[in-house]
Amino acid sequence: MTTALDPLLRSALSMRPRLNVYVDETGDRGFGEKSSPFFAMTALLVPEEDDSDVRFTAGGLRAFIGTGKPLHWVDHFKAKKPDRRRIAAQKLALMRTAKVIHVITPKAEVATDAGVRDGTRFYNYSTRLLLERVAHAARNWPGGSRLAVTRLGIVKGMDHAVTAAYLDHVRRTAQHASVPWNHIKWPLAWRGTDWDGIQLADIHAGLLNVALSGKPSDSACAKNLLECRHQLYRPNGTALGWGVKVYGNTGFVTDRSWWPEWNRI
Repeated sequence: MTTALDPLLRSALSMRPRLNVYVDETGDRGFGEKSSPFFAMTALLVPEEDDSDVRFTAGGLRAFIGTGKPLHWVDHFKAKKPDRRRIAAQKLALMRTAKVIHVITPKAEVATDAGVRDGTRFYNYSTRLLLERVAHAARNWPGGSRLAVTRLGIVKGMDHAVTAAYLDHVRRTAQHASVPWNHIKWPLAWRGTDWDGIQLADIHAGLLNVALSGKPSDSACAKNLLECRHQLYRPNGTALGWGVKVYGNTGFVTDRSWWPEWNRI
């Protein structure tokens, strides 16, 4: 069974103000000995009228670093460059109307799930969890609902046509009608790192990676992540399940010493 929108309603929704959404990831989807202990996807949501903040922030960080190339967390924000990480977090935090959504999967908690161990299905399901929350954020955006125009970072080795087909199927089935998929512009688009917004989503994901890679008792590792805590998507005042979605044991995040500060408004 599929769901369908009345043509007039579809037209009205397409006229809503736009919400630009940029997505990138951190960690890997593997389960080998050398694989990362978690995989996460991050979405940066910016009202279209404030998208200049994206260009100014990315351009300013490139100027600060002294590069004309696209910003990459692993290339430009290494641990031996703590000043770059600090400045990046501070500049991201100044984007006053932006919101951020993270979907985090601790692999130890889902390692026995055959679906997750399939890299394509793992990516597809993570993307679905992220976009479900993007759809809700777009519908409930302060000042009125919006239409999310989503650009995801290209992932090497992934057939994004397969992901697009899977998500299109999900949004059309009645069992998922509780998700306001009509607040996302379809079809989705995958773009390269030359997009400023994808570069900034990569930095947000990098800040998250550093925090989650530290010991649960280490608050210092999350210092830069906490700079942007006010940007987490928090319907009804709570981040867990919305701005921070954990697929698996939520304690992987909530048992960390810095969680209470990250969670509070």
